[in-house]
Amino acid sequence: MLVINIYYTGQNGSAKKFAEEMTESGTVDLIRKEEGNLGYNYFYPKDDPETILLVDKWKDRTALDRHHKSPMMETIAKLRQKYNLHMRVEQFFESDGKSIGNFEEVIRTRTAVRKFSDKVISDENLRKILEAGRVAPTAKNMQPQVIYVLKSKEALEKIDKATPCRYHAPICLLVCADKDKTWKNEEYSTYEMDASIVATHMMLEATNLGVDNIWIKHFDENIVRKEFDLPASVFPVCLLPLGYRATDYAGNPLHAVRKDLSEYVHIV
Repeated sequence: MLVINIYYTGQNGSAKKFAEEMTESGTVDLIRKEEGNLGYNYFYPKDDPETILLVDKWKDRTALDRHHKSPMMETIAKLRQKYNLHMRVEQFFESDGKSIGNFEEVIRTRTAVRKFSDKVISDENLRKILEAGRVAPTAKNMQPQVIYVLKSKEALEKIDKATPCRYHAPICLLVCADKDKTWKNEEYSTYEMDASIVATHMMLEATNLGVDNIWIKHFDENIVRKEFDLPASVFPVCLLPLGYRATDYAGNPLHAVRKDLSEYVHIV
């Protein structure tokens, strides 16, 4: 049996409204009738009125995978976006007790946020995000990434000189790579690819923890290099602002617009 605990948090009762619409629309009943579902129930934490807990139980991985491919997932994603909810997956257990992340939910709900509140990220969540980057794969496992955690007033003022796209996030990760420590041959260096993989790991872990984010390439590299005194071999690849979206952030209307697999997948 697989058990998934998902916390949905919003503002002004939006999490409760989300659960009510899921129930009243019949979506919850349809999920409970899916083959392999063993339970789909909402709970309301007494000490946190803006959060609801979903306890989702499935017979096995096959049943869960089938659910993730069903139209229900699109319905859930649209309602979550409608009510502007943060999601946090606390536990995901298989029968052997091994804890893993609900990756399917993370990759479908992660979205770029362009307006952040002043809410601070906990040190523990920041550590987990950075740890996700540490375990990311790199060419020949040479691990050329260099990450600057910009969180002081002075550091954020410096990065604001280089880009208008921090969007007031309280923390911004400057993701770089050291060209002297990357795999390369006469024609190609993997420094940018390696740093991008590291950034993607951190971005998805942030989403898993309920921390909003956005991937930024629009910055003046010369200003970044000067303001942070980067070594000659270290090249900035992207910025990753981290935080929690502002309550009036409308979201990206194109988030759910995706090409069909047939448009770009070629099986040969």
